[in-house]
Amino acid sequence: METFRSAFTESDLIDGATVSVLAGQFVKLGEYQVQAGELVAVGYGAESGQESAQGRIYALLKDGEAVPGIINGVVRVSIYSPQDRPIEILQEYRTETLNTSSTDRTKQVPLPLINAFVSEDKKIVLEMKADANATLTKANCDLIMDITKAVV
Repeated sequence: METFRSAFTESDLIDGATVSVLAGQFVKLGEYQVQAGELVAVGYGAESGQESAQGRIYALLKDGEAVPGIINGVVRVSIYSPQDRPIEILQEYRTETLNTSSTDRTKQVPLPLINAFVSEDKKIVLEMKADANATLTKANCDLIMDITKAVV
């Protein structure tokens, strides 16, 4: 199995141009369905020495106002079956933890390889439980999540 580094962005994990998020309730922002002939795992690099981990995650989620405001809450990354059944929660983060710096990787949250390769047709799902009701606008959001892909 040959693995290589890649990344998800907002284009990969936020499905619609806008998504209504709700206070206190997880709402699916989007999903990536694993294609035939590949495996995908969230994160990249070794778990030891996380402070200098190669893999990182950064997310800045905003609304569609004239001056876009930051939407705060909890972001969850999960694995789902092809039939949309949850299989495993991989990560949960407060948004304030994730929106540190879009350019300085040393300030981003370490995201080492989580040894859970997702196979064909399964989905990596991004969900959010907002602190207040809002309308997330994909064009105003920034997301970079390091992943490991494998060709099989």
